Amino acid sequence: MRRPLLAAAIALALPLTAVTPAKAAAPVFTVHMAPGAPASNDGLTARTPVGTLTRVQEVLRQHRPSSDVEVRIKQGTYRSAPMHDWRFYIPGHTISFMPADYAQGAGLPPGGRPVFRNISSHPNGFWLQPRLPRDSADPLHNGGDSGLRFYYLQIEEYAAGAISIFGDSERDVSDESLNPPLRMRGSKGLNGNTLFGMVLRNLGNKHAPGAAYGYGAVVLTNSSGNRIENNTFDHVENAAPDGGYIHGTYVTHFSSSNTVTRNKFVWISGDPIKVRNMSNYNAFEHNNFDRTGRFAHYKDEFCDLACARNNKIDRQCSSFHNRFFHNRLGTNYTGAAALPAWTLSPEGLTNAGGAPCAIPSGDVRLRTGSNTG
Repeated sequence: MRRPLLAAAIALALPLTAVTPAKAAAPVFTVHMAPGAPASNDGLTARTPVGTLTRVQEVLRQHRPSSDVEVRIKQGTYRSAPMHDWRFYIPGHTISFMPADYAQGAGLPPGGRPVFRNISSHPNGFWLQPRLPRDSADPLHNGGDSGLRFYYLQIEEYAAGAISIFGDSERDVSDESLNPPLRMRGSKGLNGNTLFGMVLRNLGNKHAPGAAYGYGAVVLTNSSGNRIENNTFDHVENAAPDGGYIHGTYVTHFSSSNTVTRNKFVWISGDPIKVRNMSNYNAFEHNNFDRTGRFAHYKDEFCDLACARNNKIDRQCSSFHNRFFHNRLGTNYTGAAALPAWTLSPEGLTNAGGAPCAIPSGDVRLRTGSNTG
């Protein structure tokens, strides 16, 4: 009983020391965009905006902010070629792309969504494809949390799709010690990104005549921990005979722990949700579907040993512990019939694809329930 009293006496006998206040967080670094803005502008004020994502990245590289970044995008239409070289990230911070008048958590801003529309001279590609940094000294050279945020933008007329987060870019992803080689993870990934309130429409080569076929409105390749919520996927279509190759959301190659919730998928010529190759613990819940798909609302596919040998490509493993719950289902793309909730290829809820692939004991590739149609 004497120890607390002794401790209190010692504390009172010690000299008083000043309490150092917590260091204030660095202010947000803002880059401004406006349609048709001159390339010579610095982007640091609303009066000196820049006009392209390429120029935004140049500004960020010049100033190297150590805080969160907001890219404030004035409403209007940006005629924008595909951008496949976004490589700027700030470890521990986010880079948010949003309308100029957007307030966090307030919903669609009064001015509506800025529109990014492809230009006819660049028919192929995604609107934006974030990739790993090339510089080996960059903290994210081997991947990590990229922290990109996209709020209330409209993306249209890109043949490949809208956003492809490519966490294996320029990396060796083939384990050639096996025959056939096994697809492996190329980095820690580009993780922890958000898409919220976006409209992704008129995507795929049906909307970009002469272009190569598209893959998905949102494609995640070795990209985990992402939030894809409250978006509209509208008319995501390839022209015949390639209609089945494009999807609303394509989660592939070691993309895990993603949440795809409260989205609307309409007029998708391929299956609206596709999952491939060791993409685990993903949740697809409370989404609405209509006029989508050929085989199922949710398609899990991987290239097993026979597939790899027949097609001379790297072998893959199944994904596991994914969820497809509380979704409102609709008809297939043609509107001719109801679309099944899910399908697995190759079949088998516990089919991992053979050693060295494995599913944890007691687990399965997919759990479903409470879907209505």
